[in-house]
Amino acid sequence: MSLFRTLKNAAAGLFLAVFISGCFSFSSLAASLPGALDTIEGSLISGWAWDASNPGQPVEVTVTVSDSSGKAVSEMTTAATNYRADLAAQGRGTGSYGFSVSMDWSSVPEGIYTVRAFSNGQELPGTRRYVNGSASGSARSLGVFKITGYCPCDACSEGWGRHTSTGAIASANHTIAVDPGTVPYGSKVLINGVVYTAEDRGGGVKGNHIDIFYNTHQETRVNGTQYQEVFLLA
Repeated sequence: MSLFRTLKNAAAGLFLAVFISGCFSFSSLAASLPGALDTIEGSLISGWAWDASNPGQPVEVTVTVSDSSGKAVSEMTTAATNYRADLAAQGRGTGSYGFSVSMDWSSVPEGIYTVRAFSNGQELPGTRRYVNGSASGSARSLGVFKITGYCPCDACSEGWGRHTSTGAIASANHTIAVDPGTVPYGSKVLINGVVYTAEDRGGGVKGNHIDIFYNTHQETRVNGTQYQEVFLLA
């Protein structure tokens, strides 16, 4: 084997190792997560939390609901002990780390509320927004959209990585690709409790279709294709 071919193969191996490390390091990152606030479905607020260093000991979770001024209108505390098959499948101990609390939205005025969860002195990922009632005109439904996902990998971004068509750097829980004729660039929209900004566009994104940016390709696969009501925020 020539010296050139040897060096070429070594470089290719190094590139592959870096690529794999960059694209699939989510597994080690996910294993270190303390939990997450997952969903708000009607009155039910759900998520999971655990102490990876002591998986046999249930942790306490506090869920707070704040109005648009930042004032807390509700605080609920519960233990994360509900069994979740998805957590067990991920290798998280017994899998009994889910939590759910019930929020009486009729007890607070219409508006957009921020929902957060805390455990072991730190905030869990997944802060959500909830539109209660008509949100006093501050949120307008755009209808039901097809929701897909993309990430910085070449297959998703066509070589653009985190660079968007508006010049912004894409970030998770923030950037979406849209059809600018349907959702203008810069628009703030609410999808399943998360506020996103229209900063990008995709060749296959037309009409009532939104592509949500994720950090990893695995996350795009997990979330798959959904159909969600989308709210335009004033």
